[in-house]
Amino acid sequence: MYELTMILSGIWFQLRQIAPYWVAGLVVGSLVSVYLSEKIAAKMTGISSGRFRLLPVCAASFLGIASPLCMYGTVPVIAALGKKDVPQHLLATFMVSSVLMNPNLFLMSFALGAKLALARLILSFIGSVLAGVIVLALFKNRALFSFEKFTQLKSKAKKKLLPDLLKALRITAPYLIFGVTLTALCDRYIPSEWIARVFGARRGLGVLFATTLSIPLYACGGGTIPLIRMWMHAGMGAGDALAFMLAGPSTKINNLSAVKMILGAKHFLYYIAYCLLFAVLAGLAAEWAF
Repeated sequence: MYELTMILSGIWFQLRQIAPYWVAGLVVGSLVSVYLSEKIAAKMTGISSGRFRLLPVCAASFLGIASPLCMYGTVPVIAALGKKDVPQHLLATFMVSSVLMNPNLFLMSFALGAKLALARLILSFIGSVLAGVIVLALFKNRALFSFEKFTQLKSKAKKKLLPDLLKALRITAPYLIFGVTLTALCDRYIPSEWIARVFGARRGLGVLFATTLSIPLYACGGGTIPLIRMWMHAGMGAGDALAFMLAGPSTKINNLSAVKMILGAKHFLYYIAYCLLFAVLAGLAAEWAF
């Protein structure tokens, strides 16, 4: 009974710490989803690919970050934009930035501190811009995307704020509860010395371990925030945390299955390799910077 009380106390403590950022993220995400999603898609269609090619890529990255859609919502948008002849390097930029960051994730990341939240935002921007530049350089005369599965794209009914907010609440709440429960269990039964030894033994190894660990553990951005928070208190470095937060959404099973719908098997492997390599390099750079 004592152990159960301690675990429940840990869950309640984690919820109190995370809940304000979670609620703020849900509200902002729903506001953007209801009132700005169509404008974001329209802006993507209107992006010019003129002389200064880096500027449209940066614009596509910002639009992807601002988009609150999950990847199953983003993929049809990318298909529709592709059919409107939006250049594929801009589509790649938009896709990667949508995977790595959205308004909800950004606000929830402030639970880890403003510095880490801003670093996550900046690295997500850099990672998506770099992806667009690579696609522009290597796929000038080759097709990266395949939209054969999207021959018929049906327009959806106009969203309403309250239903959208309740839907986001229903989807994210189980992951948040799972995350804070797992965090409370780890905090109770895993000595902090073990975590410090794993992530703090040698610079670089912690980044690799965090990147690898993110593949099975990252189910939802909000659900992993309390776990990362606990690890950081136990000795996890900022670079390790950022590597986890960059590799996790890129390799989350839902995102992978959605991305694979518009990429062939070979290009899909390129996508995974790029995202994991960028997460490791970004984590190592953050370790040096912090």
